Amino acid sequence: MTFAKGLKCNYLKFIFVDSSIINKIRRIINKAKLALVNFYWLCRRHFSGTKFKNDLIKNGKQQIDPVRNMLRNLLRLGKNITPPRNGISNKVDLDKKLVCSLSQTRWPNCAQLKYIKRYLNVWELRVVYSCLWLILISSLFLGTRFYLNHLQDLPASGGEYSEGVVGAPKYINPLYASVNDVDSDITSLVFSSLFKRGASGELINDLAESYAISPDGKNYTIKIKTGVNWHNSGSLTAADIIFTFNAIKDAQYKSPLRTSFSGVEIAAVDDQTIKFILAEPYAAFLDLLIFGILPQESWQQVSPSAASLAELNLKPIGSGPYKFKSLVKDKSGNIRSYTLSKNENYYGPMPYIDKITFKFFASFEELTAALNNNLVNGISYLPDQFKNEIVAKDSLNFYQLSLPQLAIIFFNPKINAALANKKVRQALAYALDKNQIISQAKEQNARLIDGPIISASFAYNASIKKYNYDIASANKLLDEAGWKAVTITEADIDQAKVEVNSADEAVRKKAEAKVLLGAGEWRAKGNDYFIIELITVEMPEYAKAAEIAAKFWQDIKVRT
Repeated sequence: MTFAKGLKCNYLKFIFVDSSIINKIRRIINKAKLALVNFYWLCRRHFSGTKFKNDLIKNGKQQIDPVRNMLRNLLRLGKNITPPRNGISNKVDLDKKLVCSLSQTRWPNCAQLKYIKRYLNVWELRVVYSCLWLILISSLFLGTRFYLNHLQDLPASGGEYSEGVVGAPKYINPLYASVNDVDSDITSLVFSSLFKRGASGELINDLAESYAISPDGKNYTIKIKTGVNWHNSGSLTAADIIFTFNAIKDAQYKSPLRTSFSGVEIAAVDDQTIKFILAEPYAAFLDLLIFGILPQESWQQVSPSAASLAELNLKPIGSGPYKFKSLVKDKSGNIRSYTLSKNENYYGPMPYIDKITFKFFASFEELTAALNNNLVNGISYLPDQFKNEIVAKDSLNFYQLSLPQLAIIFFNPKINAALANKKVRQALAYALDKNQIISQAKEQNARLIDGPIISASFAYNASIKKYNYDIASANKLLDEAGWKAVTITEADIDQAKVEVNSADEAVRKKAEAKVLLGAGEWRAKGNDYFIIELITVEMPEYAKAAEIAAKFWQDIKVRT
């Protein structure tokens, strides 16, 4: 096979031809010539006469002329080919010449591509290979990018999950679960409620299909979804919701939710509709309806006074996405594990995990050890100080949840009369640099708020007065309130140490205050010194924040 370049094209084109074609043409011509000669002599052998000869010459000429023209063209083509100087046979050049006369639109096939090296030089081959590699790499890049941009991970159904928890379950019961985090977590999986919290904390419908609020805000009518079944069969109806609500309000059940529904009544409109009647409008009433619903048929057989002792508290019957399967106790009767299985008849989106097992530990040290030893897949809550004890941090996902755990200083004017003055309270607020407290207490997850209501709440008011750090305003307000700065010297302290034993109560108290304050400049009003006692819970973050706040108040000459 030879390789030629199209000469009649205005652009470079590669054309391939098999050199055996030339030989085939030659053989065809030779066969044609031989056939004509044989035909002539055959006719001459059988016929004679002038008429036959004339007819034969006339007809034979018509048969021979195309062959003769073909031979002439081939001879003419051969004359135009100049023998190569490098010794290559005229056969190659003849192939090229013939190829040039072929169709200019013909493309090489796969079998012909292997001869490309016989035509291109080294530089041209490098360009071709570079382009091919560039096309390949670009295709891989674009294909990978398209795959990643259009890939969507979907959760797979099945499997088991085990979670470690500090503590133990006691009441898997909506009436009591709110006081225990362990009980609350399990209860939310076993029981359904009228409303529940979404992934972002928003209120969404659960059992409630729809609801309507009266114009005066005192009546809430809620329609319940149909097709909701209990784990032990039977349908959930309005009667179950009414029973649960009345149990919450019944003092014999001793539910901590009872005070939340003071002045609220409930009535059934039909089997799938209920109405709450409020004594006064309350905009956040729907947020209270996140308690689980108990099955009336099972619980009406239990005396209200003995409800906390019922077996149903640990082997509950609900209508949630998971149902009770088993529990394991140790020799002392403590629950060591609690297993839930998927509710195949759940009315909502089917959960993906088939089985969830809670394993209980006495301390966070035991919990972290269990996680490090792969005894659990995850843990529900881990204080920051234990995070460094986790061995394989890179193989775990840590989720920071924004919980409304507020650090607030409450002023009690009944104990300290100075705090009854509004200017004093404002001065103390101005004196606190809250950002510095967060920074120095090393609470990276803390957020600054300007009141007891967080910004995510429906009741938050963005226009409330904000007390930013302003030491000058703090000193000015204290001066206006009559608390002036006075200086206590070392001599005053020595004198006070003598006066603490005085029989005069007023003298003794003033002396005790001076000894407590020590030498320096402090706020005083008459015979009273401004001293604040700051009490906090035994938690490191709260204790650190209280210590920093005390230092800020000492900057305005208030002893803490």
